[in-house]
Amino acid sequence: MSKRQLNAAFDSEEFLTQYWQKKPVLLSNFIPDFSDSLAPEELAGLACEEPVESRLVTEPEPGKWQLRHGPFEDSDFTQLPESNWTLLVQAVDHWVEDVADIKTLFNFLPSWRIDDIMISFAAQGGSVGPHYDYYDVFLLQGQGQRNWQIGDRCDSNTELVQGEELSLLQNFEATMEFNLTAGDALYIPPRFAHWGRATSDSLCYSIGFRAPSMAEMIEGFSDFIIKDQDPAQRYEDSDAQTELRSAEIKPELLDASYRQLTERLAQKQKFAGWFGCYVSQPKYPELIQPLDEELSPEGFAALLSDGVQLAKNPSSRFAFIESADKNCVLLFVDGAMVSFPMKQLSNIVAFCEVPGIVPGTSSHLLGDPEIAELLRQLLNQGSLLVSA
Repeated sequence: MSKRQLNAAFDSEEFLTQYWQKKPVLLSNFIPDFSDSLAPEELAGLACEEPVESRLVTEPEPGKWQLRHGPFEDSDFTQLPESNWTLLVQAVDHWVEDVADIKTLFNFLPSWRIDDIMISFAAQGGSVGPHYDYYDVFLLQGQGQRNWQIGDRCDSNTELVQGEELSLLQNFEATMEFNLTAGDALYIPPRFAHWGRATSDSLCYSIGFRAPSMAEMIEGFSDFIIKDQDPAQRYEDSDAQTELRSAEIKPELLDASYRQLTERLAQKQKFAGWFGCYVSQPKYPELIQPLDEELSPEGFAALLSDGVQLAKNPSSRFAFIESADKNCVLLFVDGAMVSFPMKQLSNIVAFCEVPGIVPGTSSHLLGDPEIAELLRQLLNQGSLLVSA
């Protein structure tokens, strides 16, 4: 359970009904008495690490932004001016447990939808310019203050500044404006123009939600379906007739081919399996590494008998689906699927909800041979870790 709590006045049902994916809203004092998970210097230290994705945005003159990608050197930060720059570090929840803890506060939304928590430090006046995103985001304010201006909803025809590495809006007109202090959060739905600027040295936690494009999903599912197709199945004419116009593709042939194709795509059960695998794919799969030496069932049992706790790899993703026929429950971990009988539903739900496995408190999971074997396999593949 998170050591932080949402404001008791926050009504998740009202939020989902009136604002989610509809319009921006300021959530004042969203997390009361909010304290930062790390200092700006620690964030800069992360940005110097090779596996960490980071960016540095400077504004050497008004309206002109420059972008650099990490990893950085300490000297990159000592050479910065006192104002008008922003450091952005992606997926800090993968590296800092206290940041990962913030995600548990958003359990009123599907956990598999959360992409990551990016943290930005902006020196006074720092900004990344007016832009829009294709995903939902909560902008949670840490130390300092930041001013946010919100514009209209954008689309593919919205004009962008040409020749910029950053996707900045050519024209930005604010319709709303907010000043955030520690614990405030600003929710912005997809494609709403927004522009933030630090009014003092400040930290901002961006909780972003995954939003794959339809093109990505069509490509992914079609690739998945292709694996099961018999290459011997070919196009066939239906009720061939004498051709009066030999170059014509007749409507009945077009309809038959369309029907054959859509029948192979319209497989809801296979789509469910693919979708679960797709949305549970880790953002950084290279951070999930198997054990150097596989742990046997006996070795796993000995580990637990010693009271060793297991924690979910912060880079791993977990989700489940009840099958349409209610005959089984499908568990998805890091892009892979495991099927369990329906009697395991409560155990699978419990496992997906907890941050880790603690001998004693997790006896209902460890006492089930089928679930215990699952945990052993997940530990071996790196989706579970031995807790420090």
